Amino acid sequence: MKVLCVDDNAIIMMATQATIDAASDMSCVGCLYRADALVDTVAKLKPDAVLLDLNMPGKEPLAALRELTVSHPEVPVIVFSGFSDLDTAQSAYDAGAKRYLTKGGDGRPMLDAIRSVARTASADLVPAT
Repeated sequence: MKVLCVDDNAIIMMATQATIDAASDMSCVGCLYRADALVDTVAKLKPDAVLLDLNMPGKEPLAALRELTVSHPEVPVIVFSGFSDLDTAQSAYDAGAKRYLTKGGDGRPMLDAIRSVARTASADLVPAT
């Protein structure tokens, strides 16, 4: 599974990338420090999932998520945020997120979420027989 990571914190980005790359079934195919080029980067790299932070400079991440949901509905987005309140999570789901994870702890919940949304997206693309 190919994962695109979007987070403006270099330390979190490096840790996230290392966690993803250490998994035998996935790799980080790109990193963005702003959401400005999210749609174009998804079109170019064709990831199976996107991890998106909500607090960064440049284009508002929820606006970028809404654009991505319209232009590439087949690419699931997991919001990976430091915000843990229900209103923020609901805003992310309303914008098109498939999952909402708060940062912290070990990487297992993140890897499990990537696997889950990527498999669900792949199953949605399989034609019915």
